[in-house]
Amino acid sequence: MILFLKSKMQLSMRRLCKHIVSIIVVLCSGLTCNIDHGIAPLPGALGVDVIFLSEEIPENTEGVYLFVAPVFPPHAINELHLSPNSIPIQPGMDTVYTEIALPFGRYEAIGLWWYSTETQSNLADILTLKLNDEFLPYAFSLSAEHPYHRTTLPANLNRVDRDASIEGTIRFNGPFPDQTLAIAVAAYVQRPVEDVEYLVYLKSMDFSIDSNPYRYTLPVESAGDVGYLAVFWLAERSGLGDFKTIGFYEDPSNPGQPGRIDLEEDETVTGIDIQADWSLIH
Repeated sequence: MILFLKSKMQLSMRRLCKHIVSIIVVLCSGLTCNIDHGIAPLPGALGVDVIFLSEEIPENTEGVYLFVAPVFPPHAINELHLSPNSIPIQPGMDTVYTEIALPFGRYEAIGLWWYSTETQSNLADILTLKLNDEFLPYAFSLSAEHPYHRTTLPANLNRVDRDASIEGTIRFNGPFPDQTLAIAVAAYVQRPVEDVEYLVYLKSMDFSIDSNPYRYTLPVESAGDVGYLAVFWLAERSGLGDFKTIGFYEDPSNPGQPGRIDLEEDETVTGIDIQADWSLIH
């Protein structure tokens, strides 16, 4: 499953790289990112034409960063290459070229990550995960014969303009297990099945769950209703795919099935409660 983050610290991924304290969804460990600091030149490079699909930039935008993963899904955060600077952005822009230096080798995923000036990291802040014709992450290779690769990435900043919210209470049927690393509530366009869908369908997530019961407020984009709202648990020293679903919002008229949440602009939908069951982690 593509969901990982250390809930106790909840720093943005950029802060995580600086302070070495947290685990991010999609990546799982407390190590530093592979950022090219310019200490020694790297032999290869990825060039990306970022095509902006929205004219406006959210006021709380800190920046948009290019990330590259040698292995997808990555297990540890030190497997990820992150551009040291934000892509130059300004209102009304069309296409911007950016480049990141990389060692020779094969890379299995690339994308864009948006950072906010106000909130901690949110997996839904991944603007783009480039997919191939088979709807799998886009891969490329760099070598002495082919040291440079160029491609395009769309950037729709409307995805991170969350103008609505969901509120409710999560109740657990017992205390948190001792080996708990993170607990999250996440909203999806529809229920994910394949690993990549946990990223593609994601609208928002909150990793601050630290009490029982837990009252949550989850900011979401009103465009496109929420078809699946679930609670996830991750154990300490867990690897990719070890995130467990321990509960989800059920349809009041059809218990046992995911409930759909309709959202309007600037609306807060309340009473979306979830019962979490610890027996499901086994």
